[in-house]
Amino acid sequence: MERREVVVGAGVVGVSCALWLRRQGHDVMLIDRADIAGAASFGNAATLADYACTPIPQPRIWRDMPGLLFGVESPLSIRWSRIGQFAGWLVAFLGQCNRRAFAANTEVLAAILQRTFDGYAPLLEDSPDAASLIRRAGCLHAFRTETAMQRAAAGIEMRAALGVAQEVIGAADVARIEPVLEGRSVGGVLFPSAQHLVDLQGFVQALARPLIEEKRFARMHVTTLEANARGIKLRSSDARRIGTDKVVIAGGPWSPGLVAQLSDRIRLGAERGYHVEFQLDKPLFSRPTCIVESSFYVTPMRDLRLRVAGTIELSGLAMPLNPAHTDFIERSIRRNLQLRAPVSSKWIGVRPTMPDYLPVIGPSSADPRVIYAFGHQHLGMTLGGATGELVDGKRPALLERFSVARFK
Repeated sequence: MERREVVVGAGVVGVSCALWLRRQGHDVMLIDRADIAGAASFGNAATLADYACTPIPQPRIWRDMPGLLFGVESPLSIRWSRIGQFAGWLVAFLGQCNRRAFAANTEVLAAILQRTFDGYAPLLEDSPDAASLIRRAGCLHAFRTETAMQRAAAGIEMRAALGVAQEVIGAADVARIEPVLEGRSVGGVLFPSAQHLVDLQGFVQALARPLIEEKRFARMHVTTLEANARGIKLRSSDARRIGTDKVVIAGGPWSPGLVAQLSDRIRLGAERGYHVEFQLDKPLFSRPTCIVESSFYVTPMRDLRLRVAGTIELSGLAMPLNPAHTDFIERSIRRNLQLRAPVSSKWIGVRPTMPDYLPVIGPSSADPRVIYAFGHQHLGMTLGGATGELVDGKRPALLERFSVARFK
């Protein structure tokens, strides 16, 4: 099989890249070893978070490190039995936890987040079914204590300086827009331009429908990438081959298997996230709401499902679900909201995360015909459209800031 462009990875980033290339008339093929949006694009917090410009590596990590890393009842934990797999990543991550790196990384994230909705706009014009799954109610960060709200002041100030739309509100306004939080919050920050999806996999699959209808999607587990003067050959685990002029690697945390066959050095970490869904009998929230002290996102989904997503675990790709994390999520949210609804599902997924929490987007330094589009950590759903726009060659000045060359 011969194709001019191949995108490896059918999560939201890969689908968006393929759609942007298709819009420019390229003969593109999307391939994945599994279903479209079957991994992290299925189970994240379902928010298009155009405000989320403050990366996790920041100076306060040093102060919070003991409480963060020891024990499952924290937003960040380590599976210590697998420390050898990501020790190098963790050292590089800690190297980003200083004021200068934090300010620079925040500025870069803010720049690409400004393209969140413009990056999706032309794709949604072609897919009204995907557009119908978007809700435009904003996002709320709610604080239980004055201390937590005061600690958030620096982040609020930084976002304001970068032009992020936000409104600091008091307890009465929090209760007005989310009545379930009456008496449970001292105030919050409302991000009015944020949006959320009520069916994540349905959204990505609806976006991908033109690719499916034009037979531009194939199930294939790519294991080998060979590049020479005549082109690029991709070989699958069952010995199938695809020849192409250009390949986009958008395989999320599984991307290193192909990247390693080139000469680029990329420390891509596997960061596991969890969610628990509850089946409600009536709506409880109107918009995604972060309970800041616990770092959980509570998102209303279709069919009266309530998704509670949270916790980060540094671990291997193949480790099973750790029930301590989902039990903590369930116990905490029941206690905080007096929630009695039954659990309908529990999920674990793996996010691709760079030490600086910026994605890698752009050509490989080893071969410009190989394009990288991975490492989006918690922002894959948010930045899918914007990444496709950059991979398509739009906005080269912005593209440079996500180049693999930053690791040289």
